Amino acid sequence: MVTTKIRVAAWAMLIAQGGIILSGGIVRLTGSGLGCTDWPKCTPDSLVTTPEMGIHGLIEFGNRTLAVALAILGVIILLLLWKSRKQRPDLFWLNLGLLAIVPVQAIVGGITVWTKLNPWVVAGHFVPSAIAVGVAAYFVRRTYDTGVRTGDKAPSPLPALGWIILALTAIVVLFGVLTTGAGPHSGSTMSTRNGLDNVWITRAHAFPVWLLIIATITSLVIARKKHNVMVKPLIVLLIIELAQGLIGYIQYFTGVPIVLVAFHMIGLSATIAASVAVLDSAYPRSTHANTDHAVPVVR
Repeated sequence: MVTTKIRVAAWAMLIAQGGIILSGGIVRLTGSGLGCTDWPKCTPDSLVTTPEMGIHGLIEFGNRTLAVALAILGVIILLLLWKSRKQRPDLFWLNLGLLAIVPVQAIVGGITVWTKLNPWVVAGHFVPSAIAVGVAAYFVRRTYDTGVRTGDKAPSPLPALGWIILALTAIVVLFGVLTTGAGPHSGSTMSTRNGLDNVWITRAHAFPVWLLIIATITSLVIARKKHNVMVKPLIVLLIIELAQGLIGYIQYFTGVPIVLVAFHMIGLSATIAASVAVLDSAYPRSTHANTDHAVPVVR
């Protein structure tokens, strides 16, 4: 039995994972990437930021503090799930996986500081966060069911389209990271860019976005006829995609203003979560206690 506390905590985890991405974006956009000049300490002589570090130190240290808060939240959820870990091992292991990502992120974050914000290391720092958002979204959805799959899988080709949507989302995220690494917001005056042509990498980023929108619309048309369960998640995803596309084009033609980039990063987390929801909706799970006729999920 999933309690309200667990469900609320799961939502808090998803929001916090998106918050880490936004917080990291703010660090980059404000040029605070080296606001803390050392790691794991903020400075060689201080664990926390000092007045001498100024606003950049506060922003960078705030990002680190949020990561600590994320770890604490993971531990709290672990305690909430402890008694039901045998009844809901899926939730227990999903949360454990999310908890394990925190130290990985911390170490990669430290390497980014040591390498003075090497753009490729910074890109690598983003990937675990993107994965964590997807896992957290899946975790939230599992709190609304029994964790046991029913036999009502979406008819072909919807499951395949769901996987295509998730794969295209991953590609969009990857090219988005490369585009950011080639753009003007380096995170610090000391850091370099990745050397990719900004115009061409932006176009390369836009191409899978259009493919994603086409795949989503195609899936929506088919789902309305064959599998109504997928319709709502697909509509949500399509709205997010269109908003993201609009923001992307506006920021491209207006010189990549900081505020729009921040909104674009929020939309990126929403896109990942919505894509996971679309794929998951192709494989319905029981939402009642009686699972006698359900097909156990292969884990």
